[in-house]
Amino acid sequence: MDAEWVVGIAAGAIAAVSGMKIANDKVKFNKRESQEQEIMNEFIVPFLPDVMGFYQLEVLGKDPFSTVDKEKLVDGIYRLSDKEAYRRFDRHGALFHMRAFPELAKSERQELLHFLFWYLDFVNNILEDVLNQTDPRIREAKLLEKQFAAWFICHEELQGDAPDSVLELIRHSSYFADALKEIEAGVFRELMADEELRSERRGNFARIIFQAFEMEACSEAELEAIQQFHEHFNKRYTHRNKGLIRF
Repeated sequence: MDAEWVVGIAAGAIAAVSGMKIANDKVKFNKRESQEQEIMNEFIVPFLPDVMGFYQLEVLGKDPFSTVDKEKLVDGIYRLSDKEAYRRFDRHGALFHMRAFPELAKSERQELLHFLFWYLDFVNNILEDVLNQTDPRIREAKLLEKQFAAWFICHEELQGDAPDSVLELIRHSSYFADALKEIEAGVFRELMADEELRSERRGNFARIIFQAFEMEACSEAELEAIQQFHEHFNKRYTHRNKGLIRF
Protein backbone atom coordinates (compact mmCIF):
# COMPACT_ATOMS: atom_id res chain seq x y z
CA MET A 1 0.00 0.00 0.00
CA ASP A 2 2.79 2.37 0.96
CA ALA A 3 4.61 1.52 -2.25
CA GLU A 4 1.49 2.29 -4.32
CA TRP A 5 1.12 5.60 -2.51
CA VAL A 6 4.73 6.55 -3.23
CA VAL A 7 4.36 5.59 -6.90
CA GLY A 8 1.18 7.65 -7.14
CA ILE A 9 2.90 10.68 -5.61
CA ALA A 10 5.85 10.31 -8.00
CA ALA A 11 3.58 9.98 -11.02
CA GLY A 12 1.65 13.07 -9.96
CA ALA A 13 4.86 15.04 -9.53
CA ILE A 14 6.13 13.97 -12.95
CA ALA A 15 2.83 14.96 -14.55
CA ALA A 16 2.92 18.35 -12.83
CA VAL A 17 6.50 19.03 -13.96
CA SER A 18 5.67 17.91 -17.48
CA GLY A 19 2.63 20.18 -17.54
CA MET A 20 4.71 23.14 -16.34
CA LYS A 21 7.30 22.49 -19.06
CA ILE A 22 4.64 22.39 -21.76
CA ALA A 23 3.15 25.63 -20.42
CA ASN A 24 6.56 27.32 -20.30
CA ASP A 25 7.40 26.17 -23.82
CA LYS A 26 4.09 27.57 -25.05
CA VAL A 27 4.80 30.93 -23.40
CA LYS A 28 8.26 31.03 -24.98
CA PHE A 29 6.81 30.13 -28.39
CA ASN A 30 4.13 32.81 -28.14
CA LYS A 31 6.73 35.38 -27.08
CA ARG A 32 8.99 34.47 -30.01
CA GLU A 33 6.05 34.58 -32.41
CA SER A 34 5.08 38.02 -31.09
CA GLN A 35 8.65 39.33 -31.48
CA GLU A 36 8.90 38.03 -35.03
CA GLN A 37 5.61 39.70 -35.92
CA GLU A 38 6.97 42.94 -34.47
CA ILE A 39 10.06 42.64 -36.68
CA MET A 40 7.76 42.02 -39.66
CA ASN A 41 5.81 45.19 -38.92
CA GLU A 42 8.71 47.56 -38.32
CA PHE A 43 11.71 46.13 -40.19
CA ILE A 44 10.28 44.18 -43.12
CA VAL A 45 6.94 45.63 -44.22
CA PRO A 46 8.27 49.23 -44.60
CA PHE A 47 11.38 48.31 -46.61
CA LEU A 48 10.91 44.98 -48.36
CA PRO A 49 8.70 46.33 -51.20
CA ASP A 50 11.48 48.70 -52.32
CA VAL A 51 14.08 45.94 -52.04
CA MET A 52 11.87 43.54 -54.01
CA GLY A 53 11.71 46.17 -56.76
CA PHE A 54 15.01 44.69 -57.94
CA TYR A 55 13.28 41.34 -58.44
CA GLN A 56 10.62 42.97 -60.64
CA LEU A 57 13.18 44.82 -62.77
CA GLU A 58 12.59 42.85 -65.98
CA VAL A 59 8.80 43.16 -65.66
CA LEU A 60 8.82 46.87 -64.88
CA GLY A 61 11.57 47.75 -67.34
CA LYS A 62 13.11 50.20 -64.89
CA ASP A 63 16.48 50.72 -63.26
CA PRO A 64 15.99 50.27 -59.49
CA PHE A 65 19.22 52.09 -58.78
CA SER A 66 17.61 55.26 -60.11
CA THR A 67 14.04 54.69 -58.87
CA VAL A 68 14.79 53.63 -55.29
CA ASP A 69 15.60 56.32 -52.72
CA LYS A 70 18.87 54.70 -51.63
CA GLU A 71 19.59 57.09 -48.77
CA LYS A 72 16.14 56.74 -47.23
CA LEU A 73 16.17 52.96 -47.65
CA VAL A 74 19.64 52.41 -46.18
CA ASP A 75 19.13 54.89 -43.33
CA GLY A 76 15.82 53.31 -42.34
CA ILE A 77 17.19 49.77 -42.33
CA TYR A 78 20.43 50.75 -40.60
CA ARG A 79 18.66 52.66 -37.82
CA LEU A 80 16.60 49.63 -36.82
CA SER A 81 19.29 46.98 -37.36
CA ASP A 82 20.93 47.83 -34.03
CA LYS A 83 17.89 46.85 -31.95
CA GLU A 84 18.92 44.33 -29.32
CA ALA A 85 15.65 42.38 -29.73
CA TYR A 86 16.60 41.55 -33.33
CA ARG A 87 19.89 39.87 -32.46
CA ARG A 88 18.40 36.60 -31.24
CA PHE A 89 16.89 36.09 -34.71
CA ASP A 90 20.15 36.81 -36.55
CA ARG A 91 21.33 33.30 -37.37
CA HIS A 92 24.25 34.17 -39.64
CA GLY A 93 25.61 37.51 -38.45
CA ALA A 94 23.70 39.47 -41.10
CA LEU A 95 23.08 42.47 -38.84
CA PHE A 96 26.79 42.74 -38.07
CA HIS A 97 27.72 42.71 -41.75
CA MET A 98 24.95 45.14 -42.62
CA ARG A 99 26.19 47.71 -40.13
CA ALA A 100 29.74 47.69 -41.51
CA PHE A 101 29.26 49.99 -44.53
CA PRO A 102 26.00 52.03 -44.51
CA GLU A 103 27.55 55.22 -45.89
CA LEU A 104 29.12 53.41 -48.85
CA ALA A 105 25.81 51.67 -49.52
CA LYS A 106 24.16 55.06 -50.03
CA SER A 107 26.66 56.21 -52.64
CA GLU A 108 28.05 53.12 -54.39
CA ARG A 109 25.96 50.62 -56.32
CA GLN A 110 28.20 47.69 -55.48
CA GLU A 111 28.03 48.33 -51.74
CA LEU A 112 24.26 48.81 -51.92
CA LEU A 113 24.03 45.27 -53.33
CA HIS A 114 26.26 44.06 -50.47
CA PHE A 115 24.09 45.83 -47.88
CA LEU A 116 20.80 44.53 -49.31
CA PHE A 117 22.15 40.98 -49.54
CA TRP A 118 22.65 40.91 -45.77
CA TYR A 119 19.30 42.61 -45.18
CA LEU A 120 17.56 39.81 -47.08
CA ASP A 121 19.66 37.17 -45.36
CA PHE A 122 18.16 38.31 -42.04
CA VAL A 123 14.68 38.92 -43.43
CA ASN A 124 14.34 35.53 -45.09
CA ASN A 125 14.60 33.75 -41.74
CA ILE A 126 11.69 35.80 -40.42
CA LEU A 127 9.58 35.34 -43.56
CA GLU A 128 9.94 31.57 -43.29
CA ASP A 129 8.69 31.64 -39.70
CA VAL A 130 5.84 34.13 -40.13
CA LEU A 131 4.41 33.58 -43.62
CA ASN A 132 2.65 30.54 -44.99
CA GLN A 133 5.25 28.32 -46.66
CA THR A 134 3.38 28.55 -49.97
CA ASP A 135 3.59 32.36 -49.99
CA PRO A 136 5.47 33.34 -53.21
CA ARG A 137 7.27 36.15 -51.38
CA ILE A 138 9.46 33.58 -49.63
CA ARG A 139 10.62 32.07 -52.92
CA GLU A 140 11.13 35.47 -54.55
CA ALA A 141 13.07 36.91 -51.61
CA LYS A 142 15.35 33.86 -51.42
CA LEU A 143 16.13 34.09 -55.12
CA LEU A 144 16.73 37.84 -54.90
CA GLU A 145 19.21 37.31 -52.07
CA LYS A 146 21.21 35.04 -54.37
CA GLN A 147 20.88 37.55 -57.22
CA PHE A 148 22.29 40.33 -55.05
CA ALA A 149 25.29 38.12 -54.32
CA ALA A 150 25.74 37.23 -58.01
CA TRP A 151 25.54 40.87 -59.10
CA PHE A 152 27.94 41.96 -56.37
CA ILE A 153 30.54 39.24 -57.04
CA CYS A 154 30.40 39.69 -60.82
CA HIS A 155 30.68 43.46 -60.46
CA GLU A 156 33.70 43.00 -58.20
CA GLU A 157 35.28 40.70 -60.79
CA LEU A 158 34.49 42.81 -63.86
CA GLN A 159 34.48 46.41 -62.63
CA GLY A 160 37.95 47.11 -64.02
CA ASP A 161 37.38 46.34 -67.70
CA ALA A 162 33.80 45.18 -68.32
CA PRO A 163 31.42 46.96 -65.91
CA ASP A 164 28.64 47.36 -68.49
CA SER A 165 28.32 43.58 -68.76
CA VAL A 166 27.09 43.45 -65.16
CA LEU A 167 24.26 45.89 -65.93
CA GLU A 168 23.04 43.42 -68.56
CA LEU A 169 23.15 40.67 -65.91
CA ILE A 170 20.97 42.76 -63.64
CA ARG A 171 18.52 43.54 -66.44
CA HIS A 172 18.14 39.87 -67.39
CA SER A 173 18.56 37.93 -64.16
CA SER A 174 15.96 35.35 -65.16
CA TYR A 175 18.51 34.04 -67.68
CA PHE A 176 20.63 32.56 -64.90
CA ALA A 177 18.00 32.06 -62.17
CA ASP A 178 18.09 28.27 -62.55
CA ALA A 179 21.86 28.26 -62.06
CA LEU A 180 21.44 30.20 -58.81
CA LYS A 181 18.78 27.82 -57.55
CA GLU A 182 21.26 24.95 -57.82
CA ILE A 183 23.67 26.67 -55.39
CA GLU A 184 22.96 26.48 -51.65
CA ALA A 185 22.31 29.79 -49.87
CA GLY A 186 25.17 29.04 -47.48
CA VAL A 187 27.66 29.20 -50.36
CA PHE A 188 26.63 32.77 -51.15
CA ARG A 189 26.72 33.67 -47.47
CA GLU A 190 30.24 32.30 -47.14
CA LEU A 191 31.49 34.19 -50.19
CA MET A 192 29.88 37.48 -49.18
CA ALA A 193 31.37 37.30 -45.67
CA ASP A 194 34.95 36.48 -46.69
CA GLU A 195 36.74 38.82 -49.09
CA GLU A 196 39.78 36.57 -49.42
CA LEU A 197 37.69 33.52 -50.26
CA ARG A 198 35.63 35.57 -52.68
CA SER A 199 38.76 36.79 -54.44
CA GLU A 200 39.90 33.19 -54.87
CA ARG A 201 36.60 31.92 -56.25
CA ARG A 202 34.89 34.80 -57.99
CA GLY A 203 36.48 34.14 -61.41
CA ASN A 204 34.94 30.71 -61.65
CA PHE A 205 31.70 31.94 -60.09
CA ALA A 206 31.41 34.67 -62.75
CA ARG A 207 32.10 32.06 -65.43
CA ILE A 208 29.21 29.90 -64.13
CA ILE A 209 26.83 32.88 -64.19
CA PHE A 210 27.85 34.08 -67.66
CA GLN A 211 27.66 30.58 -69.11
CA ALA A 212 24.01 30.40 -68.01
CA PHE A 213 23.44 33.97 -69.25
CA GLU A 214 24.97 33.13 -72.64
CA MET A 215 22.48 30.29 -73.17
CA GLU A 216 19.62 32.84 -73.29
CA ALA A 217 21.32 35.99 -74.60
CA CYS A 218 20.01 37.23 -77.94
CA SER A 219 20.00 41.05 -78.18
CA GLU A 220 23.01 43.01 -79.37
CA ALA A 221 23.60 44.45 -75.89
CA GLU A 222 23.42 41.00 -74.29
CA LEU A 223 25.83 39.48 -76.80
CA GLU A 224 28.21 42.40 -76.30
CA ALA A 225 28.14 41.75 -72.54
CA ILE A 226 29.05 38.11 -73.20
CA GLN A 227 31.92 39.18 -75.45
CA GLN A 228 33.21 41.58 -72.78
CA PHE A 229 33.18 38.80 -70.22
CA HIS A 230 35.10 36.39 -72.45
CA GLU A 231 37.72 39.04 -73.22
CA HIS A 232 38.08 39.77 -69.51
CA PHE A 233 38.30 36.10 -68.54
CA ASN A 234 40.83 35.20 -71.21
CA LYS A 235 42.99 38.19 -70.33
CA ARG A 236 42.88 37.70 -66.58
CA TYR A 237 43.07 33.93 -66.40
CA THR A 238 45.80 32.35 -68.48
CA HIS A 239 45.75 28.68 -69.44
CA ARG A 240 48.02 28.06 -66.48
CA ASN A 241 45.95 29.69 -63.76
CA LYS A 242 42.49 28.84 -65.10
CA GLY A 243 42.94 25.46 -63.48
CA LEU A 244 43.67 27.08 -60.13
CA ILE A 245 40.44 29.03 -59.74
CA ARG A 246 37.71 26.99 -58.16
CA PHE A 247 34.19 27.23 -56.84
